[in-house]
Amino acid sequence: MNQDQTQTSTKNRSRAITQQKIDKRIAAGDGDGVREDYKPWIKVRAFPSKGTSHIVPGVKVGRSHHLLSNAEYHYHIILEFDRSIIDIREQFPLFPQSETQAIASSLNVMPPSYPGTNVPLVMTTDFLITQLDSNGKERLVARSMKYAKEIEDASQRKKNRLLEKLEIERVFWERRNVEWKLVLYERISQIRIRNLLVLRSHANISPLLANTKNINNLLSVIEITDVSRIPLKAFLKKLSKLIYIEYVETKSLFFHLLWIQALEFDLSAELIDLAKPLSVKVAAFYPISMEMARHA
Repeated sequence: MNQDQTQTSTKNRSRAITQQKIDKRIAAGDGDGVREDYKPWIKVRAFPSKGTSHIVPGVKVGRSHHLLSNAEYHYHIILEFDRSIIDIREQFPLFPQSETQAIASSLNVMPPSYPGTNVPLVMTTDFLITQLDSNGKERLVARSMKYAKEIEDASQRKKNRLLEKLEIERVFWERRNVEWKLVLYERISQIRIRNLLVLRSHANISPLLANTKNINNLLSVIEITDVSRIPLKAFLKKLSKLIYIEYVETKSLFFHLLWIQALEFDLSAELIDLAKPLSVKVAAFYPISMEMARHA
């Protein structure tokens, strides 16, 4: 064996998954915690992924989220937009490994292990979500994200194995009375995704801009204006003069109010386009004063 081969062999051994390494990560808190303290089991750059991976600063939870594909990134934004969701834990590990192994055996399928080893695989769910129900009570839901083509274009052997692993995952959550669903990316409205990508960049804006006075003034004008008859850019320019804020800041505040849903519109019906009217209305839950409107 030459020097290059020796170095390669040593490098491969150093990267090999062992139960000792897994136990060390568990002890360090990987896969544990909630909200800002949660540490995802799989991190971008640590493992290869299909598609484009992202490390995204959260706008709902104050930490970086590790998303392994564009599909996960876009679905994550949909979750952030949902006002009922209070925590998003991506790449959530299904512990203990012995349980997923036992579930596999009960299903008469091969228990998953790391390639080239007998080490039980740490299976993960793409998203474990904490949601408030209509009574304000917390509930957990689990979601796995796949491209439909990932399943449709796979060989029969790979497709069968993928479905087996999904069934193990489903049973794992069923045992915990946690709703689990498979989300197919292609079935999500692409118009909705594109709109949320625009709005998300205005999710967190300066408190000086998003103060009560500015918000109230903006909403009160919209309350008495038929915004569906004027291109959005022209309306925002008119609005900026009425509320005495620069156009750029008015636009940012307007998009921020769409993100926090103080302003409502059908995300899946039309793309936000400054050159076209946008049908919006003030959300019923948001109280406003009509003082500014009387002077508009």
